[in-house]
Amino acid sequence: MPNGVDIAVKKLLGFNNITSSHDHGFKAEIRTLGNIRHRNIVRLLAFCSNKDTNLLVYEYMRNGSLGEALHGKKGGFLSWNLRYKIALDAAKGLCYLHHDCSPLIVHRDVKSNNILLNSNFEAHVADFGLAKFLVDGGASQCMSAIAGSYGYIAPEYAYTLRVDEKSDVYSFGVVLLELITGRRPVGGEFGEGVDIVQWTNCSTNCRREEVTRILDPRLTVVPKDEAMHLFFVAMLCVQENSVERPTMREVVQMLSEFPRRSPEFQSSSSGHQLQQQKKKSPDEKVRQDILV
Repeated sequence: MPNGVDIAVKKLLGFNNITSSHDHGFKAEIRTLGNIRHRNIVRLLAFCSNKDTNLLVYEYMRNGSLGEALHGKKGGFLSWNLRYKIALDAAKGLCYLHHDCSPLIVHRDVKSNNILLNSNFEAHVADFGLAKFLVDGGASQCMSAIAGSYGYIAPEYAYTLRVDEKSDVYSFGVVLLELITGRRPVGGEFGEGVDIVQWTNCSTNCRREEVTRILDPRLTVVPKDEAMHLFFVAMLCVQENSVERPTMREVVQMLSEFPRRSPEFQSSSSGHQLQQQKKKSPDEKVRQDILV
């Protein structure tokens, strides 16, 4: 821009080229992002529309998406400390949507590719093309068709087409497992028809002490208590029964109140060392019946 500010522009089909029922999320982006402001949600700066083209102008996120950072050509350069920070940042953005917006907003497409990183690796929730407002106190709504991304969709949404904020919580849990393991949510490495949640359950028996079996091998230094804690939160989020999942406000509380170490832990190309701390997790008494 003339003032030196970097921007990102998303170009969509104009209204002459699309049906009234499918505008590729243009109106949903404007309705949601046009009315909210939070440091962990990407800012919509402007939009332009004519019969041929729809344009959405956003603040530019210099470090791309979390998905690219984890799974792209430069995958693995995120240190453990950065991964934990990104998890907390994204949780705060979703918490704002679920608890501080009126009516509350369900994103419906939470995934690592929709979490963008600025020059300081601060996470921003992005892409609100599938977002929905939940009225009537946040009661679940029945959608006409399933939306979202394979590997991130909550079981009850896939089966019933009913969506509420707990659907986002499940998807966020999958993102946490990506951060811990460095693996994509679906892929042949898990076996046919197996996703990252099923693979994690099988590999760890849902025991947080077994998180060492699934840690991203590209990480060199990982405090074991922090890995166990992030795994614990992830497994709560991906509970099959949506009632047993925490709210995003509870997720933010669990992540932010955990007594973490102050030094920066850097990652390198291979191997991981686990450091143990004799610290009690603030959620030690929470949902003890869910995880051993």
